Amino acid sequence: MNGHLSFEEGWKVLEQGIVKCSKILECTSTRPTVAEYMNYYDCSYRMAVQKQHYCQEMYNGFKTTLADCVRAMVLPHLMHKKNDCFFRELLKMWSNYAIMVRCVTGFFSYLDRCYVEQYKLPSLSDAAATSFFGPVFSFFGDEARTALLTMIRQERDGNNMDSGFLDVMHGICRSEVKTLMQNAVLQDTYDYYSMRSSEWIVHYSLPDYLAKVQESMEKETNRLAYYLNISSDNSFDLCLQAVNAPLMETYDSYAREKQIGGQLLLQTYKTVEEELLGRCSSLTLGGCSGSNSFD
Repeated sequence: MNGHLSFEEGWKVLEQGIVKCSKILECTSTRPTVAEYMNYYDCSYRMAVQKQHYCQEMYNGFKTTLADCVRAMVLPHLMHKKNDCFFRELLKMWSNYAIMVRCVTGFFSYLDRCYVEQYKLPSLSDAAATSFFGPVFSFFGDEARTALLTMIRQERDGNNMDSGFLDVMHGICRSEVKTLMQNAVLQDTYDYYSMRSSEWIVHYSLPDYLAKVQESMEKETNRLAYYLNISSDNSFDLCLQAVNAPLMETYDSYAREKQIGGQLLLQTYKTVEEELLGRCSSLTLGGCSGSNSFD
C-alpha cells in the first residue's frame, strides 16, 4: 500500500476485524481467514509506522470498541443472575472473551511491542481486561462482588474452590478494577475475622487464641497472594490490616477487660510463650488499630 492512510479509512478495516472476532463471545464466530488476518495486521502496522501515525488513536479505539462489545454482548447475559448463577455466566463470558482478545491483539501486535512498550502503557491484554471488567462492575458491581466474596468465604470454611475462580480474579487484577475488588476482599476479610475473633476468644485459651492468630495470618497471606495475584510481601502487609488487626484488637480488649474488672489476667495469659506473643504483637501496624476501612 502506498500513500497516507487516514485513521478513518484504516480504523474502518480494523473495526470490522474486531466485530468479526466479537462473535466468539456468543460462540457463533468463524475465525478470520489467514488472508483477512494479514490484512488487519498490515493495516494496523501501516497506521503505526507512517509519518503521521495513529498509534494512540488505535490504542484508544481498541479499548473503546472492546468495551462496546462487552456492553452489547456480555452484559445482557448477566441480567437477573445472582451468586453462583452470576459467577457461572461471568466465567463463561470471560473465557470466551479471552479467546476473542487473543485473536484481536494479533492484529495490533506491532502496536503492543513498540508504542505501548515505549510509552509504558498497559499492555493490550491488560487494557482488554479493563474493557471487560470495567463495564461489568459499572452495571453489576454488587452482584460481582457478592458472588466472588461468597466463594472466598466458602473456600475459607473448607469448601473446594471452582478452578475458574482464579481465572476471573486474575483477570480482574490485570484491569483497572483491581483496586476496587482488592478493597472489597480486604474489607470482607476484616469483617470475617472480626466475627471469628469474638467466637475464638471465648472458646480458646489465650495461648491457643494467639496460635489461631498466627495460623490465620499464614493462611490468609497465601490466600490473598494467590487470589489477588500479588507478592507474598505485599500480601503479608495487607494481612496485617485485614487479619491481624481485628484478631489482636479483640485479644487486647479481652486482656484489658480482665484488668479493669479488678481481676488478674488469667493464668494462661501469664504463661503464654514470649516468642508466640511477641510474634503476634509485632504484626500490628502503627495506625491500623481501630480502623477497618480499606477505601
